Amino acid sequence: MADLQICPVGTKLKSKKDEFQLFRGCSSKLLQDNRKGPNARRNLCIRSSVASSQSFQVAENKVDKKSNKFGIGVLGASGYTGCEDLPDMVAVKDADFSNVDAVFCCLPHGTTQEIIKGLPSSLKVVDLSADFRLRDISEYEEWYGQPHMAPDLQKEAVYGLTEISRQEIQAARLVANPGCYPTSIQLPLIPLLKASLIEVGHIIIDSKSGVSGAGRGAKEANLYTEIAEGIHSYGITRHRHVPEIEQGLSDASNSKVTVSFTPHLMPMSRGMQSTIYVEMAPGVSTEDLYRHLRSFYEAEEFVVSTKEK
Repeated sequence: MADLQICPVGTKLKSKKDEFQLFRGCSSKLLQDNRKGPNARRNLCIRSSVASSQSFQVAENKVDKKSNKFGIGVLGASGYTGCEDLPDMVAVKDADFSNVDAVFCCLPHGTTQEIIKGLPSSLKVVDLSADFRLRDISEYEEWYGQPHMAPDLQKEAVYGLTEISRQEIQAARLVANPGCYPTSIQLPLIPLLKASLIEVGHIIIDSKSGVSGAGRGAKEANLYTEIAEGIHSYGITRHRHVPEIEQGLSDASNSKVTVSFTPHLMPMSRGMQSTIYVEMAPGVSTEDLYRHLRSFYEAEEFVVSTKEK
């Protein structure tokens, strides 16, 4: 899976006391390397969940029982989400899953459902496509343009935002890995909504992403001459991540939440920044928001919150 450099959720404001940053990452080495010095800015990475390749290849790591390691398979290993640091690959039809404990499925949207249906039921599956993120299969059909082919599997899928649903993920057989934009947006907003510190209305999200988030397929909009030295918004009002974002935020607030979400494509390979504007609940201060987020993520290794002074 691809590692992305993540930028702060928040931009430079006129008053530094109003700036708050939230990072999420997946590399303990980066955590160690970037904590040198009392004022060092932490540079972490975040895992992407964008699938694009049409390859049905699987990469296998054989399990080593003596060393307490797990056998992992990666389906769709030639896409951006599955192509890094892999052993030898074989076709899915030729794969021996007897030595595999878990599978990361990095296939395109719409492909994953049929493939996962055919896998041994003993496998734990983490699906990096969007096929199992939306609980409502009619909503999936509306946003992804095709009927859901595995509704029974959808019923058992658990949305895999670890910091929010750790216990459910541990008990699940099928985990739907969150999208990249929804991860950067839900991490700061869900704790605030659960604590009723912000209003459910008037949430405005301005997000920016590197080009690899669009996948590896050849597309005119992703050509160098289209992207270089520029920035443009896309998917306005109809980006596929909108229902995923609103589903998570509605769960957190126990009420229907709609957001204004505008994604932008940046001339860089990797990276994501989401700047979010919210209306605070009566009597709540910005310091209350800072304090709650720091407390909520205090024990999380891959989420770091900082307040500029």
